[in-house]
Amino acid sequence: MSSQWAVATKVVELALKERFTIARESWVSSHNVFVTVRWGDAAGSGEVAPADRWDETVPSVVADIHAARLDELAGPFDLEGLSLLLPPGAARCALDIALHDLAASLAGVSVAEMLGIGGRVLPPTSVTVPIADAGAMQDRARSLADHPVLKMKVGFDGDVDAVGAVREVYTGALRLDANEGWGPDEAAGRLKALEPFGIELCEQPIKAGQHEVLRRLTEATAIPLFADEDVADSADVARLAGVIDGVNLKLRKAGGIRATVAAIATARALGMKVMLGCDLESGIAATAEANVAALADYADLDGPLLLRSDPWPGVSYDRGIMTLPPGPGLGFAGAPV
Repeated sequence: MSSQWAVATKVVELALKERFTIARESWVSSHNVFVTVRWGDAAGSGEVAPADRWDETVPSVVADIHAARLDELAGPFDLEGLSLLLPPGAARCALDIALHDLAASLAGVSVAEMLGIGGRVLPPTSVTVPIADAGAMQDRARSLADHPVLKMKVGFDGDVDAVGAVREVYTGALRLDANEGWGPDEAAGRLKALEPFGIELCEQPIKAGQHEVLRRLTEATAIPLFADEDVADSADVARLAGVIDGVNLKLRKAGGIRATVAAIATARALGMKVMLGCDLESGIAATAEANVAALADYADLDGPLLLRSDPWPGVSYDRGIMTLPPGPGLGFAGAPV
């Protein structure tokens, strides 16, 4: 690698405030990869939470980051060139975030300003209600009653009753996420039963790869359906044209900011709504996502709010309202590595 470039990584275990359970798995902590990319005296920071669901591991992501030949880039502003070095996914995402932080810092502007969306109002973020017993889910919703949007995890026996219990104490916008937890026939019945609760949208009701079934479900329910596990990048968005109402895009899945912006543009061209989602992550990844959020209809960027302690706080939260930190790049004064 050219002496101009230097890359360092660090794996950090981020403890959660409480167990986080979705339809297919559960976490008490998240092992995230932090990266610092240096160009001369300038540095940029990135972060990613590798996902087993996408056949990623922490060691494989770290290895892929260090194998990337950044010396093949034309320089720190060759943000498009990274797509020639790595496929979509977590490793490219971490480097892409760091390179955007680096380039924007060198330019003396925020990442949002570099993207041409500086100063735009950000959509409020949802805060997640993970799977638990109905009483515990209702209690969490009650504690978040002053937040404008909640996202409730479903895809388990008794989920319709749990949604009903939450609706007894929460009147704001309510989104659902089944995380592939229903079978096709089961999904049709659950969605019909959930319609009276005023659901804003429901993510990924069935296992990915069943587009024709997903199309039929979309046509049959009044609840807008969004793809998550079925979509990573622009090519996936295009394959979902006419199948779904919207897509939940994540920097990790697409391969960073650059690819996510392209996927958003593809969704817009095809008449789809866009949610920008997150993983269990610190303020570095969440701040990168928040810099893109103005391009989305909906935001689900509550990762740092689920942590016991955020080692790198960035974007701030006030009852779902996000505020980007001041300063160039992502707004961090130091590097995590």
